[in-house]
Amino acid sequence: MKCITNTICLPKVFTPLVSRDDRAKQIAELHMATKSCWSESFGVKVPKGIGKLRDLQVLEYVDIRRTSSRAIKELGQLSKLRKLGVITKGSTKEKCKILYAAIEKLSSLQSLYVNAALLSDIETLECLDSISSPPPLLRTLGLNGSLEEMPNWIEQLTHLKKFYLWRSKLKEGKTMLILGALPNLMFLSLYHNSYLGEKLVFKTGAFPNLRTLWIYELDQLREIRFEDGSSPLLEKIEIGECRLESGITGIIHLPMLKEIPIRYGSKVAGLGQLEGEVNAHPYRPVLLMYSDRRYHDLGAEAEGSSIEVQTADPVPDAEGSVTVAVEATDPLPEQEGESSQSQVITLMTNDRSVTPYMAA
Repeated sequence: MKCITNTICLPKVFTPLVSRDDRAKQIAELHMATKSCWSESFGVKVPKGIGKLRDLQVLEYVDIRRTSSRAIKELGQLSKLRKLGVITKGSTKEKCKILYAAIEKLSSLQSLYVNAALLSDIETLECLDSISSPPPLLRTLGLNGSLEEMPNWIEQLTHLKKFYLWRSKLKEGKTMLILGALPNLMFLSLYHNSYLGEKLVFKTGAFPNLRTLWIYELDQLREIRFEDGSSPLLEKIEIGECRLESGITGIIHLPMLKEIPIRYGSKVAGLGQLEGEVNAHPYRPVLLMYSDRRYHDLGAEAEGSSIEVQTADPVPDAEGSVTVAVEATDPLPEQEGESSQSQVITLMTNDRSVTPYMAA
Protein backbone atom coordinates (compact mmCIF):
# COMPACT_ATOMS: atom_id res chain seq x y z
CA MET A 1 0.00 0.00 0.00
CA LYS A 2 2.85 2.40 0.88
CA CYS A 3 4.43 1.71 -2.51
CA ILE A 4 1.17 2.58 -4.29
CA THR A 5 0.83 5.78 -2.25
CA ASN A 6 4.36 6.89 -3.12
CA THR A 7 3.70 6.21 -6.79
CA ILE A 8 0.58 8.38 -6.75
CA CYS A 9 2.56 11.22 -5.16
CA LEU A 10 5.20 11.20 -7.89
CA PRO A 11 5.22 14.19 -10.30
CA LYS A 12 3.09 13.49 -13.34
CA VAL A 13 4.57 13.84 -16.82
CA PHE A 14 2.10 14.51 -19.65
CA THR A 15 3.30 13.10 -22.95
CA PRO A 16 2.46 15.52 -25.80
CA LEU A 17 0.05 13.22 -27.65
CA VAL A 18 -2.29 16.05 -28.61
CA SER A 19 -1.99 19.10 -30.78
CA ARG A 20 -0.56 22.37 -29.51
CA ASP A 21 -4.00 24.02 -29.43
CA ASP A 22 -5.57 21.16 -27.47
CA ARG A 23 -2.66 21.22 -25.05
CA ALA A 24 -3.27 24.95 -24.42
CA LYS A 25 -6.88 24.19 -23.48
CA GLN A 26 -5.85 21.41 -21.10
CA ILE A 27 -3.34 23.68 -19.39
CA ALA A 28 -6.07 26.25 -18.82
CA GLU A 29 -8.25 23.55 -17.25
CA LEU A 30 -5.42 22.90 -14.79
CA HIS A 31 -5.64 26.56 -13.72
CA MET A 32 -2.21 27.45 -15.04
CA ALA A 33 -1.77 31.07 -16.06
CA THR A 34 -2.12 32.21 -19.62
CA LYS A 35 -0.33 35.23 -21.08
CA SER A 36 -2.91 36.30 -23.62
CA CYS A 37 -6.64 37.01 -23.59
CA TRP A 38 -6.73 35.76 -27.21
CA SER A 39 -5.65 32.21 -26.33
CA GLU A 40 -7.76 29.21 -27.34
CA SER A 41 -8.93 28.80 -23.73
CA PHE A 42 -10.40 32.36 -23.57
CA GLY A 43 -8.93 32.68 -20.08
CA VAL A 44 -8.36 30.81 -16.85
CA LYS A 45 -10.86 29.10 -14.58
CA VAL A 46 -10.07 30.50 -11.14
CA PRO A 47 -10.49 28.01 -8.26
CA LYS A 48 -12.27 28.55 -4.97
CA GLY A 49 -9.92 29.95 -2.36
CA ILE A 50 -8.47 32.61 -4.67
CA GLY A 51 -9.40 35.19 -2.03
CA LYS A 52 -6.71 33.80 0.28
CA LEU A 53 -3.99 35.17 -2.01
CA ARG A 54 -4.10 38.55 -0.29
CA ASP A 55 -0.73 39.67 -1.71
CA LEU A 56 -1.66 38.95 -5.34
CA GLN A 57 -1.09 42.02 -7.52
CA VAL A 58 -1.71 40.84 -11.12
CA LEU A 59 -4.45 38.46 -12.29
CA GLU A 60 -5.24 37.97 -15.98
CA TYR A 61 -7.20 36.63 -17.72
CA VAL A 62 -10.09 35.15 -15.70
CA ASP A 63 -12.79 33.24 -17.60
CA ILE A 64 -15.92 34.26 -15.72
CA ARG A 65 -18.11 31.71 -17.53
CA ARG A 66 -16.10 28.75 -16.24
CA THR A 67 -15.35 30.21 -12.81
CA SER A 68 -17.80 29.52 -9.97
CA SER A 69 -19.85 32.36 -8.46
CA ARG A 70 -18.15 31.76 -5.12
CA ALA A 71 -14.67 32.17 -6.62
CA ILE A 72 -15.77 35.30 -8.50
CA LYS A 73 -17.04 36.81 -5.25
CA GLU A 74 -13.69 36.05 -3.59
CA LEU A 75 -11.93 38.31 -6.11
CA GLY A 76 -13.16 41.21 -4.00
CA GLN A 77 -10.87 40.04 -1.18
CA LEU A 78 -7.70 40.69 -3.21
CA SER A 79 -6.98 43.99 -1.52
CA LYS A 80 -3.54 44.44 -3.14
CA LEU A 81 -4.58 43.59 -6.70
CA ARG A 82 -3.32 46.26 -9.13
CA LYS A 83 -4.12 44.71 -12.51
CA LEU A 84 -7.12 42.56 -13.47
CA GLY A 85 -8.24 41.13 -16.80
CA VAL A 86 -11.51 39.22 -17.17
CA ILE A 87 -13.33 37.47 -20.02
CA THR A 88 -17.10 37.72 -19.56
CA LYS A 89 -18.09 36.22 -22.91
CA GLY A 90 -20.66 33.45 -22.42
CA SER A 91 -21.22 34.18 -18.73
CA THR A 92 -24.61 34.87 -17.13
CA LYS A 93 -25.84 38.28 -15.99
CA GLU A 94 -25.85 37.01 -12.41
CA LYS A 95 -22.15 36.13 -12.58
CA CYS A 96 -21.31 39.48 -14.18
CA LYS A 97 -23.08 41.36 -11.41
CA ILE A 98 -21.16 39.35 -8.80
CA LEU A 99 -17.95 40.22 -10.67
CA TYR A 100 -18.64 43.96 -10.76
CA ALA A 101 -19.60 43.96 -7.08
CA ALA A 102 -16.21 42.36 -6.36
CA ILE A 103 -14.40 44.90 -8.55
CA GLU A 104 -15.92 47.74 -6.51
CA LYS A 105 -14.03 46.40 -3.48
CA LEU A 106 -10.61 46.44 -5.18
CA SER A 107 -9.30 49.68 -3.69
CA SER A 108 -5.75 49.19 -5.08
CA LEU A 109 -6.79 48.36 -8.65
CA GLN A 110 -5.06 50.52 -11.27
CA SER A 111 -5.66 48.57 -14.50
CA LEU A 112 -8.86 46.80 -15.58
CA TYR A 113 -9.68 44.99 -18.83
CA VAL A 114 -13.14 43.49 -19.49
CA ASN A 115 -13.65 41.46 -22.69
CA ALA A 116 -17.10 40.33 -23.83
CA ALA A 117 -16.16 39.73 -27.47
CA LEU A 118 -14.17 37.30 -29.57
CA LEU A 119 -13.52 38.03 -33.23
CA SER A 120 -16.98 38.76 -34.75
CA ASP A 121 -18.92 37.28 -31.80
CA ILE A 122 -19.79 40.30 -29.66
CA GLU A 123 -21.71 40.25 -26.39
CA THR A 124 -23.02 43.06 -24.23
CA LEU A 125 -21.32 44.79 -21.32
CA GLU A 126 -24.60 46.29 -20.10
CA CYS A 127 -24.12 44.86 -16.59
CA LEU A 128 -21.33 47.40 -16.12
CA ASP A 129 -24.14 49.77 -15.17
CA SER A 130 -24.41 47.88 -11.87
CA ILE A 131 -21.15 49.51 -10.75
CA SER A 132 -21.77 52.60 -8.63
CA SER A 133 -18.38 53.10 -6.94
CA PRO A 134 -15.51 52.13 -9.28
CA PRO A 135 -11.97 51.54 -7.98
CA PRO A 136 -10.76 55.04 -7.05
CA LEU A 137 -7.17 54.62 -8.30
CA LEU A 138 -8.00 53.21 -11.74
CA ARG A 139 -5.54 54.55 -14.33
CA THR A 140 -6.01 52.20 -17.29
CA LEU A 141 -9.34 50.84 -18.53
CA GLY A 142 -10.13 48.62 -21.51
CA LEU A 143 -13.68 47.61 -22.47
CA ASN A 144 -14.35 45.20 -25.35
CA GLY A 145 -18.05 44.65 -26.02
CA SER A 146 -21.35 46.38 -26.67
CA LEU A 147 -22.25 49.29 -24.37
CA GLU A 148 -24.38 51.67 -26.51
CA GLU A 149 -24.39 54.17 -23.62
CA MET A 150 -21.35 55.23 -21.60
CA PRO A 151 -21.78 54.06 -17.96
CA ASN A 152 -22.28 57.00 -15.60
CA TRP A 153 -19.56 55.83 -13.20
CA ILE A 154 -16.89 56.51 -15.84
CA GLU A 155 -17.07 60.20 -14.95
CA GLN A 156 -15.86 59.30 -11.43
CA LEU A 157 -12.50 58.07 -12.79
CA THR A 158 -10.58 61.24 -12.05
CA HIS A 159 -7.22 59.39 -12.14
CA LEU A 160 -7.85 57.60 -15.45
CA LYS A 161 -5.00 58.13 -17.93
CA LYS A 162 -5.60 55.49 -20.64
CA PHE A 163 -8.96 54.38 -22.02
CA TYR A 164 -9.31 51.67 -24.69
CA LEU A 165 -12.71 50.98 -26.26
CA TRP A 166 -13.52 48.18 -28.74
CA ARG A 167 -16.90 47.32 -30.33
CA SER A 168 -18.74 49.49 -27.79
CA LYS A 169 -21.34 50.90 -30.25
CA LEU A 170 -21.48 54.18 -28.33
CA LYS A 171 -23.77 56.95 -29.52
CA GLU A 172 -23.16 60.66 -30.00
CA GLY A 173 -23.79 63.14 -27.21
CA LYS A 174 -23.25 61.61 -23.78
CA THR A 175 -20.13 59.73 -24.87
CA MET A 176 -18.04 62.79 -25.66
CA LEU A 177 -19.41 64.74 -22.70
CA ILE A 178 -18.22 62.09 -20.23
CA LEU A 179 -14.89 61.40 -21.96
CA GLY A 180 -14.12 65.07 -22.43
CA ALA A 181 -14.63 65.78 -18.73
CA LEU A 182 -12.03 63.24 -17.51
CA PRO A 183 -9.36 65.56 -16.07
CA ASN A 184 -6.30 63.29 -16.40
CA LEU A 185 -7.09 61.30 -19.55
CA MET A 186 -3.95 61.27 -21.71
CA PHE A 187 -4.60 58.41 -24.15
CA LEU A 188 -7.88 57.51 -25.87
CA SER A 189 -8.37 54.62 -28.31
CA LEU A 190 -11.67 54.34 -30.20
CA TYR A 191 -11.43 51.09 -32.13
CA HIS A 192 -13.66 48.84 -34.27
CA ASN A 193 -17.06 50.54 -34.08
CA SER A 194 -16.66 51.60 -30.48
CA TYR A 195 -18.37 54.83 -31.58
CA LEU A 196 -21.34 54.92 -33.97
CA GLY A 197 -21.77 58.67 -34.37
CA GLU A 198 -21.16 60.40 -37.69
CA LYS A 199 -19.38 63.30 -36.01
CA LEU A 200 -16.62 63.30 -33.42
CA VAL A 201 -16.61 66.84 -32.04
CA PHE A 202 -14.07 67.95 -29.45
CA LYS A 203 -15.78 70.80 -27.62
CA THR A 204 -14.20 73.89 -26.12
CA GLY A 205 -12.74 73.06 -22.71
CA ALA A 206 -12.94 69.28 -23.22
CA PHE A 207 -10.05 66.79 -22.95
CA PRO A 208 -7.71 69.10 -20.99
CA ASN A 209 -4.90 66.50 -20.69
CA LEU A 210 -5.29 64.37 -23.82
CA ARG A 211 -1.96 63.67 -25.59
CA THR A 212 -2.71 60.78 -27.97
CA LEU A 213 -5.87 59.92 -29.90
CA TRP A 214 -6.34 56.66 -31.83
CA ILE A 215 -9.33 56.36 -34.19
CA TYR A 216 -9.59 53.00 -35.98
CA GLU A 217 -12.33 51.24 -37.95
CA LEU A 218 -15.22 53.54 -37.05
CA ASP A 219 -17.49 52.70 -39.99
CA GLN A 220 -20.10 55.39 -39.29
CA LEU A 221 -17.69 58.25 -38.64
CA ARG A 222 -17.66 60.98 -41.29
CA GLU A 223 -16.18 64.02 -39.57
CA ILE A 224 -13.62 64.90 -36.89
CA ARG A 225 -13.74 68.48 -35.63
CA PHE A 226 -11.77 70.33 -32.97
CA GLU A 227 -13.23 73.52 -31.54
CA ASP A 228 -11.08 76.37 -30.31
CA GLY A 229 -9.97 75.64 -26.73
CA SER A 230 -10.33 71.85 -26.86
CA SER A 231 -7.53 69.32 -26.31
CA PRO A 232 -4.81 71.93 -25.65
CA LEU A 233 -2.10 69.28 -25.06
CA LEU A 234 -2.96 66.88 -27.90
CA GLU A 235 0.20 65.79 -29.74
CA LYS A 236 -0.88 62.92 -31.98
CA ILE A 237 -4.03 62.00 -33.92
CA GLU A 238 -3.78 58.55 -35.54
CA ILE A 239 -6.45 57.43 -38.00
CA GLY A 240 -6.90 54.00 -39.60
CA GLU A 241 -9.61 52.34 -41.71
CA CYS A 242 -12.00 55.33 -41.60
CA ARG A 243 -13.87 57.17 -44.35
CA LEU A 244 -14.09 60.82 -43.33
CA GLU A 245 -16.37 62.31 -45.98
CA SER A 246 -16.50 65.64 -44.14
CA GLY A 247 -12.79 65.64 -43.33
CA ILE A 248 -10.74 66.70 -40.32
CA THR A 249 -11.01 70.33 -39.30
CA GLY A 250 -9.82 72.57 -36.50
CA ILE A 251 -6.30 71.25 -35.98
CA ILE A 252 -5.14 74.85 -36.06
CA HIS A 253 -6.69 75.05 -32.58
CA LEU A 254 -4.35 72.32 -31.24
CA PRO A 255 -1.24 74.23 -30.12
CA MET A 256 0.86 71.18 -29.18
CA LEU A 257 0.05 68.95 -32.18
CA LYS A 258 3.08 67.11 -33.61
CA GLU A 259 1.79 64.52 -36.07
CA ILE A 260 -1.28 63.12 -37.83
CA PRO A 261 -0.66 59.60 -39.19
CA ILE A 262 -3.29 58.58 -41.76
CA ARG A 263 -2.86 54.85 -42.21
CA TYR A 264 -3.85 52.38 -44.92
CA GLY A 265 -7.57 52.08 -45.52
CA SER A 266 -8.30 55.67 -44.51
CA LYS A 267 -9.84 58.23 -46.85
CA VAL A 268 -10.25 61.90 -45.99
CA ALA A 269 -12.27 64.54 -47.84
CA GLY A 270 -10.79 68.00 -48.17
CA LEU A 271 -7.26 66.76 -47.76
CA GLY A 272 -6.03 70.00 -49.29
CA GLN A 273 -7.72 71.99 -46.52
CA LEU A 274 -6.11 69.74 -43.91
CA GLU A 275 -2.71 70.26 -45.54
CA GLY A 276 -3.35 74.00 -45.44
CA GLU A 277 -4.01 73.89 -41.70
CA VAL A 278 -0.88 71.78 -41.20
CA ASN A 279 1.28 74.27 -43.08
CA ALA A 280 -0.24 77.25 -41.27
CA HIS A 281 0.13 75.66 -37.83
CA PRO A 282 2.67 77.50 -35.64
CA TYR A 283 3.94 74.22 -34.14
CA ARG A 284 4.36 72.76 -37.65
CA PRO A 285 3.01 69.21 -37.14
CA VAL A 286 3.65 66.52 -39.75
CA LEU A 287 0.88 64.88 -41.77
CA LEU A 288 1.94 61.26 -42.41
CA MET A 289 0.19 59.40 -45.23
CA TYR A 290 0.80 55.66 -45.53
CA SER A 291 -0.40 55.40 -49.13
CA ASP A 292 -0.21 57.60 -52.18
CA ARG A 293 -1.94 60.91 -51.56
CA ARG A 294 -4.50 60.21 -54.29
CA TYR A 295 -5.58 57.08 -52.44
CA HIS A 296 -6.33 58.95 -49.19
CA ASP A 297 -7.99 62.03 -50.70
CA LEU A 298 -11.77 61.91 -51.23
CA GLY A 299 -11.80 65.46 -52.60
CA ALA A 300 -10.05 67.28 -55.43
CA GLU A 301 -6.28 67.49 -55.62
CA ALA A 302 -4.98 70.35 -53.51
CA GLU A 303 -2.14 72.70 -54.31
CA GLY A 304 1.15 72.11 -52.59
CA SER A 305 3.64 69.31 -52.85
CA SER A 306 4.10 66.28 -50.68
CA ILE A 307 7.51 64.89 -49.82
CA GLU A 308 8.07 61.29 -50.76
CA VAL A 309 10.36 59.47 -48.36
CA GLN A 310 11.96 56.08 -47.99
CA THR A 311 11.56 54.30 -44.67
CA ALA A 312 13.25 51.61 -42.67
CA ASP A 313 11.35 48.70 -41.11
CA PRO A 314 8.66 50.02 -38.73
CA VAL A 315 9.19 49.37 -35.02
CA PRO A 316 6.25 49.36 -32.54
CA ASP A 317 6.72 51.60 -29.52
CA ALA A 318 5.37 51.09 -26.01
CA GLU A 319 1.87 52.17 -27.02
CA GLY A 320 1.71 50.08 -30.17
CA SER A 321 2.42 52.89 -32.58
CA VAL A 322 5.04 52.57 -35.29
CA THR A 323 8.20 54.59 -35.34
CA VAL A 324 9.64 54.94 -38.83
CA ALA A 325 13.09 56.15 -39.78
CA VAL A 326 12.52 58.89 -42.33
CA GLU A 327 14.92 60.14 -44.96
CA ALA A 328 13.32 62.96 -46.94
CA THR A 329 14.37 63.76 -50.47
CA ASP A 330 14.14 67.46 -49.53
CA PRO A 331 15.01 68.76 -46.06
CA LEU A 332 12.19 69.96 -43.82
CA PRO A 333 12.67 73.46 -42.38
CA GLU A 334 13.80 73.39 -38.76
CA GLN A 335 13.80 77.01 -37.69
CA GLU A 336 11.28 79.79 -37.85
CA GLY A 337 11.92 82.06 -40.78
CA GLU A 338 13.11 79.32 -43.12
CA SER A 339 11.34 78.71 -46.40
CA SER A 340 7.81 77.42 -45.96
CA GLN A 341 7.61 73.82 -47.10
CA SER A 342 4.69 71.41 -46.79
CA GLN A 343 4.86 69.23 -43.67
CA VAL A 344 3.23 66.37 -45.60
CA ILE A 345 5.05 63.05 -45.78
CA THR A 346 4.08 59.99 -47.81
CA LEU A 347 5.46 56.88 -46.14
CA MET A 348 6.43 54.09 -48.52
CA THR A 349 6.37 51.08 -46.19
CA ASN A 350 5.00 47.55 -46.23
CA ASP A 351 3.47 47.90 -42.77
CA ARG A 352 -0.26 47.90 -43.55
CA SER A 353 -1.83 47.02 -40.22
CA VAL A 354 -1.28 48.35 -36.75
CA THR A 355 -3.77 47.02 -34.21
CA PRO A 356 -4.16 49.10 -31.06
CA TYR A 357 -3.69 46.96 -27.97
CA MET A 358 -4.03 47.69 -24.32
CA ALA A 359 -0.90 48.65 -22.38
CA ALA A 360 -1.04 49.16 -18.65
